[in-house]
Amino acid sequence: MDVVYLHCHFERGGVTQVVCNHLSSLLDGEASHRILLISGNRASGLPPELPDCVQHARIEGFDYDSERYDFSKNQRRAKEILQRLKLVLQRHGFAQNDTVLHWHNHSLGKNTALPVVVRQLALAGWRSLLQIHDFAEDYRPDNYARLIDGSGARDRATLDQYLYPVAETIHYATLTHTDASVLCNLGIPGDRVGVLPNNVFKPPASFHSESNPSSDLSHLRRCFHLPDHARWCLYPVRGIRRKNLGEYLLLSELNPESRYSGLTLSPTTSVEAQSYSRWKKIARDLAPRLIFDTGKHPDVSFRQNMCASDLILSTSVAEGFGMAFLEPWLLGREVIARRLQNVVPDFEQSGIDLRRFYDAIMIPGNSGWLSECRREWSASAHQAWAKLPDVFRPKIEAFGDEGTDAIDFALLCPQRQVQVLEKYHSDNGFRKNLRNASADLIGYLHEPIDPSVVEKNSDLISECYGIDAMRQRLVKRYKLLLASSLDDSVTHPSASGEAFKLVLKRQSFFPCRTEEEIS
Repeated sequence: MDVVYLHCHFERGGVTQVVCNHLSSLLDGEASHRILLISGNRASGLPPELPDCVQHARIEGFDYDSERYDFSKNQRRAKEILQRLKLVLQRHGFAQNDTVLHWHNHSLGKNTALPVVVRQLALAGWRSLLQIHDFAEDYRPDNYARLIDGSGARDRATLDQYLYPVAETIHYATLTHTDASVLCNLGIPGDRVGVLPNNVFKPPASFHSESNPSSDLSHLRRCFHLPDHARWCLYPVRGIRRKNLGEYLLLSELNPESRYSGLTLSPTTSVEAQSYSRWKKIARDLAPRLIFDTGKHPDVSFRQNMCASDLILSTSVAEGFGMAFLEPWLLGREVIARRLQNVVPDFEQSGIDLRRFYDAIMIPGNSGWLSECRREWSASAHQAWAKLPDVFRPKIEAFGDEGTDAIDFALLCPQRQVQVLEKYHSDNGFRKNLRNASADLIGYLHEPIDPSVVEKNSDLISECYGIDAMRQRLVKRYKLLLASSLDDSVTHPSASGEAFKLVLKRQSFFPCRTEEEIS
């Protein structure tokens, strides 16, 4: 069996790591595979030396779009890319009957010609597995707008037909069962939709042999000028908007007074960096025990950051898979995180104990204030898609829970989150009410978890999401695809026009995802 992995680039990041993990899992098995990696010119995330059975080819035009293309230009580009791709496959000796083309994020809108290439390959008899890590419909308005232009679509149904072709020789894969249900409900036959969760790797023996939590914590105290009694928890992420940094500021205040909170990395893009800088400035006064950029300190390694911590936190409101919810348990660290309904159920169905995850941080308020917050939420949800043509904009459902006397902190617009943090510091009565409303969460933050839970979770994660499980899932999906009949017809999902609605239905809209400025 020959496998071709295709992605716009192989720079360092989530998708590149997933592809490398797929390589490791396949090459770790007994069966022999020839593997070809195809991308644009950028590939610094690949290992400097690939195994003999793995080759890498760069194709002009395969990387991210450099501009917004209209339909006619996209058709010409797709034809050119297709010709180059076929030549590369021929040159490396990859034949239709023995080859799986494993695409990553073909429909995200980073290269709007790729859906055309996928369709043309299916018509020519090639078998493709389309793995969707992220949906353009999931509050990525710029991506979605580029897809509208590039497809020439006049409505959402036409765009769905462009993005999600249906054929015997096209199968789909998602990271979670929730995302798989989106495709099935869209009308893609269930036997052509599989779930390929990301896999985890046990930390190397050196990680544990070199770690000394007490010594590492003392080292961090010196490097970050913390008190001698300080404890440490960590949010090991790049602080982009969907990581919900305002809520991490609040959690740092709900933590015991002796615990300091770290956040490892700053964003790399200008929009994300602006948001990060604002929260960093706000934290100086409203979350003084929060330390930013702890992963950039020249004398503090990532291992020391992790090993010094007694807890890993996450306030993220959107994840494709949620690797950060799993990996820390393998290091013996508990994770407390916001319960994301599109990813956490899969983990819990595997038996992983995440009972100390939280659904919301409820902020009390009077009816007038709550009504203003709900109106702002609705306005923010509409504004997220305001640049799309009217026919493409989703219908935003009315805000629920009108009868309650509180609102989830993550549903607040950023300026309201700042207001809550200010009031937490200045109003003793408000602070007491907020803490009472979050008594369970505060209890989790203050009381250590039973060590047996950490051990059990670590064992289950290794078993369910380790390299062996990944290899079995991959090979099973590839064999199913290779066994498909070579019907050269390509149709469209029966529920065309519904992808937008189905994706947005997975979970609530959180204003931090499209934050632009805080007044």
